[in-house]
Amino acid sequence: MWVRQYEKGRWNGLELNILTTSIDGGKRLHVSEIPYADLPSIKVMGSAASSIDLTVVFVGSDSLARANALLRSLDKTPTGELEHPWLGELALVFETYSQEINTTLGVAQLSLSFLRAGKLPTLTSTVTETVNSQQQASVVETVSTKTFVTDVEAMDVAQVNTLRQDFTHAVGQLMGISNKLKIPSQTLVALNQELNSALVAISSIANAPGQFAEQLSITIDSVAGAVRSEDAPDNEAVDNSRAAQATMLKAINPDTPSAHYNVQMVTAAVKMSKDIARLEASDTYSVLVSKGQPTLIKSDLIRISEQISNRIDEVTDVSTTERLELYHELVALKEGVDAQCDKVKKGSEPEQFTQRGRFIPALALAHSSYSQEALVTALNPAQHPLFMRGTIAMRVAE
Repeated sequence: MWVRQYEKGRWNGLELNILTTSIDGGKRLHVSEIPYADLPSIKVMGSAASSIDLTVVFVGSDSLARANALLRSLDKTPTGELEHPWLGELALVFETYSQEINTTLGVAQLSLSFLRAGKLPTLTSTVTETVNSQQQASVVETVSTKTFVTDVEAMDVAQVNTLRQDFTHAVGQLMGISNKLKIPSQTLVALNQELNSALVAISSIANAPGQFAEQLSITIDSVAGAVRSEDAPDNEAVDNSRAAQATMLKAINPDTPSAHYNVQMVTAAVKMSKDIARLEASDTYSVLVSKGQPTLIKSDLIRISEQISNRIDEVTDVSTTERLELYHELVALKEGVDAQCDKVKKGSEPEQFTQRGRFIPALALAHSSYSQEALVTALNPAQHPLFMRGTIAMRVAE
């Protein structure tokens, strides 16, 4: 009777009784013995193929027949997938075998040797579809409304009152943003009507939460459109778009009864960001043609991304179908914002630094390094363009 313990596995669907497993790996080395040299020259040529050796047993009167059937299958299809009990699924190529037959115990034992299969790199012409952050923000609002309706239905009177106070504060912030905008009077009148509608709709949160959420989204879209339509100021310190998105992020309340409130504040900040709209309109970012300081742009985008991450943490505290759907949409929104932030980093960060002990004009430095004077100046905003010294950021001319 067979008494040794074994684990169950499969090779291309065929059941295996695995007794032992050994794995070998390493590097491929090219050793050159140099004449009259004490040490050889050794070059690493990459990773060697990992080999996996299995000891497989078959027990019973038909053990030999099953062992031979496995060998025929390996010879016919040497490439396949091994389902190992603790290594998981492995793509392997059959190499050699050794067979041992014990007629006394009725056991057929196979020693199988496999090589770990690798995948060759392939070049594809697939173009990844770029997610528009403002459109994705609207999708997030729509999905979040489902969770908002569920949350309101389970709230008591005190929680509903708290939620009304939160949204009243949010609408007040939207009014403050609209009052600072320099927009045509007709647009301002229409904007005030939307704000008043949102303010009136707050009283219907308990009875019609879905309609209120829809009205608030429309109001935010109107305010965000007015913010983006305003002409960019000469001084970034008085940029209403930057101030508007900061205002909406400050309105976030970690203690709000519904996570939808904070989601709405974050999506409002995304929609009011002129930087995101400008960055998504181009495939690349150049510090030479930028209308703002890259440091401020990155700071704003990082803050929005961090707040989206916080919203992801909030919506994943409960496992429901609606929360799972909202999670995926928030992740997509964060990926879109992070892509724009990476674009700014790639187009604004220096590729190298040079040390200058004496003062040198940016024009002379650009000429000697085959760069552009405007690029050198933009990368070193704290230094005077005629008197540069010390550590100077440099970048290849675009």
